[in-house]
Amino acid sequence: MTLDRLAGPIRRWRYAGGTRQDRLRDPDAVIAVLDLRPEMVVGDLGPGAGHFTFRLARAVEPNGVVYALDASRSTLDDLRRAADDREITTLRRELVRRDRLQISEPVDLLFVSATYHHLPDPRKYFAEARTHLRPGARVAILESRREGLLARWRGRHASSP
Repeated sequence: MTLDRLAGPIRRWRYAGGTRQDRLRDPDAVIAVLDLRPEMVVGDLGPGAGHFTFRLARAVEPNGVVYALDASRSTLDDLRRAADDREITTLRRELVRRDRLQISEPVDLLFVSATYHHLPDPRKYFAEARTHLRPGARVAILESRREGLLARWRGRHASSP
C-alpha cells in the first residue's frame, strides 16, 4: 500500500466523524428519499443558507409550505431575500428558541440538518416537538457522526452515534 492510499484510512481513524461536505454532497438524493408531495407542510430546523430549504420548498410546490425555523433573525432575513430572488413562494420564516420548537401549524416532516448538535437538550426538545407534528409525520435528522480519536476536539459540529 502506498503512502497516498494509506493517508485516507489514517485520516478517517483519527477523525471518523465525516465533514460538512459529506452531509451536503448529494442534496437532491436526500430530497428524493424524503418522498415529499406538493401539499405537504415541512419544518426546516436550522436552515442555514438554504442548501436544503430551497429544495424542500420546490418539492412541496405549489400548495405546500416550508417553514424555515431559526433562532437568528438575520439568517431568516437572508433566506427571504434568496427565496424572493428564486421566486419561491412556499417558504415561510419563523424565529424560534433554541430550547423549544414553536411553529404556526403542525408539520408532516420536521427536517433537521447539521443542527441537532446545537440543541441544548435534544431528548427534551424532540419529546416536546411531538405536539407540532401531524399524525403520521416524520422527523429526518441529517448529522455528522462524532467518532474517532480526535472527534472530541474536531467534532464540534457532529453528534455521537
